[in-house]
Amino acid sequence: MKMCTNGRSESAGIFAGPIIFIMLLLTAALCVGLFLPQTVETRNTAERIRNEKTWLAEEDADPLLLGKPIENALNPENLHNEISTKGKETDSGLELYRQLITRNAVIEFYESVTGNRDVALAILEYADIYNIPIALAFSLAFNESRYKVRAVNGNSNASVDRGLFQLNSESFPGFTEDDFFNPYISAKQGLAFLRYCLDIGGNEISALAMYNAGTHRVRNNRTPQMTLNHISHIVTYRRGLEDMFNVKVASVFRNKEKKALAFIGK
Repeated sequence: MKMCTNGRSESAGIFAGPIIFIMLLLTAALCVGLFLPQTVETRNTAERIRNEKTWLAEEDADPLLLGKPIENALNPENLHNEISTKGKETDSGLELYRQLITRNAVIEFYESVTGNRDVALAILEYADIYNIPIALAFSLAFNESRYKVRAVNGNSNASVDRGLFQLNSESFPGFTEDDFFNPYISAKQGLAFLRYCLDIGGNEISALAMYNAGTHRVRNNRTPQMTLNHISHIVTYRRGLEDMFNVKVASVFRNKEKKALAFIGK
């Protein structure tokens, strides 16, 4: 009897170790499942906040991007993923551009306006991506550069604005002249920043002011008179552009659609 008791004790001792080890593993796995996702999410949120603060850190910036390249603050692709669902502006130009049957008519109209097919295509592409009213995008480009891809303007702080959307040399220190004068690169960076300004400004006037004078000046009620004049020119040009687009493109397709519906009704 004594020997049998010792055998049972030895058997229990053999199995007790693995059982305790397995229980420890299960407990560890449960802790990881509960706490790891929250840690990753918290870290990602903190990183996003740091990036946004980096973008807003510069004060009294020259006409574009507050002294920081977009790719160093919020990457344009990441920016688009975050904000493309925020802008819900209804715009007849965007609606017609996004339909295959009317896209060419929109392209041809703006090619005639700009005198340059690449300029028209570049602005249309990124206005679509960043969900910006097309007439607003073209009006900004006109008042920044008169649609000239090689436009150059110096600033009092010795920085230089170049290209279609007048990207600033201090904001993009790694850009070559070819980058600044590429209409697709300029439209991508300029309209990504305009989309950002629309989201934080809440309306187009505030966004245009931020684009021109910097977010801190506008938020602190220090928008220069020169910026207000600049915005007035953009708004005036946009009205004329929208009227022309409505007559030459939008109304034409509306009339065709009405005639088609009337024919079907018969």
